[in-house]
Amino acid sequence: MALIELSLDSPAPPEAATPPPASFYRRAGLALTVVLVLALGGAAPVSSMLWSRLGGVPLPAGGDFQVTTDRIFTMDLDASPRVLTAWQSDPVRRLWSIEATGSGDPFLVRDATADLVLVQQGSSISVLDGRTGNLRWTSDVPVQRLTGTVGVVRKETFRPGTEYDPESGDPGRLYGVFGDSLHTEPALSTELRGVELATGRPLWSFKVPGSAFTAWPDEPGSAFAVLSAQKLTLISAETGRVVRERTVPRIDGQGPAMGEVVDNMVMVHYGAFGAGGKVVAYALDTLDERWHQDQPDPSGNPAACYGVSCTVTRDNLVVLDVDTGEPKWQASGPDILSFGPASVLEVRNLTTPVRSVSLGTGQTVADLDGWRDYYQVRGEPAVLLSRPQDTRTTAFGVLRAGRTAVQPLGVLPANVLQCQAAPGTVVCQTFEQLEVWSYRG
Repeated sequence: MALIELSLDSPAPPEAATPPPASFYRRAGLALTVVLVLALGGAAPVSSMLWSRLGGVPLPAGGDFQVTTDRIFTMDLDASPRVLTAWQSDPVRRLWSIEATGSGDPFLVRDATADLVLVQQGSSISVLDGRTGNLRWTSDVPVQRLTGTVGVVRKETFRPGTEYDPESGDPGRLYGVFGDSLHTEPALSTELRGVELATGRPLWSFKVPGSAFTAWPDEPGSAFAVLSAQKLTLISAETGRVVRERTVPRIDGQGPAMGEVVDNMVMVHYGAFGAGGKVVAYALDTLDERWHQDQPDPSGNPAACYGVSCTVTRDNLVVLDVDTGEPKWQASGPDILSFGPASVLEVRNLTTPVRSVSLGTGQTVADLDGWRDYYQVRGEPAVLLSRPQDTRTTAFGVLRAGRTAVQPLGVLPANVLQCQAAPGTVVCQTFEQLEVWSYRG
């Protein structure tokens, strides 16, 4: 799921409506570092064919890490200057290290392939050679990958003197993009520039008045959607050509506030961020309107949906048919997130798995009672699960979308602070280092 943030009529909401990475919880509250340990009755030995150790990666006490499909990135945030190191996961070996060129936050890997790595420092992006770490080019604004070779940069122009002073603590709406300076007024105009990811060479430009934000399916493709105060536009990622375009109405005197891509629909929301209001669903490929409805104010309900079309009421979540807007089933209490083509996962507090559920019926597919934490496998409809075994070990299982039972994997003989997973690989932080394991199942 991708989020469109339209700052003409709303404050700048979070960058994306997806659950934060595990590192967020460690920084914000995982200083309490719950020791994850567990029992797999008749646990598989460490040497199990399904579960084997690849090696260890050093991680400083003040460090963080990120896992992509075939790379591990460690960040020493206490070093001066800070240091980013890339590691190959199988076999485990150091590839390269770079030093930060500034002190701006965030300092993290925004995207990575075997060929290119996009590193964000503050609001700027450095594009590195994935094999050597050598700098390819830099951008003073965020870069988003659209295809394997094309990215897009967004340049907003604001009226001078509208910069927000964070020291003031003044209330009110703020406008801007993640990692950049915020403003007290909407943008005067927004320019989207297509660039060749490997070199930064300009390919095309698309400009609209006011604020405009982009959204695309989870898998980058050949076209993406652009929402402005007046129009919804489908643009070719390769050429910048307008594929389709339609006007979006003003409702009750207001333009659209924000939007999101859910499955094959662009959901355009009206009203303040986090509040109720009209939502209109447009087909992502044709931009034809499919349905619309008034959604209630959630009135403090903290539960949320990620990658699933829902109505959040005061007491529960109502899952909708994304094609028609008709209610399918409802849940009370847990959050709901997309988990494959026809499955969702119910989780409590965004960390504790409850059950996997049929998207169509709301019926339980797999009961996850007793599992302590889950980690979404990057790029696959699967989750890695953990639960306590004793005071010195953590055991793991894997659940794939549609499966009715968890596949036990094996045991990691260490106290675990947090984990991240890629297809076939799991990386867990212990008190000593990062443990890298392979798994099958």
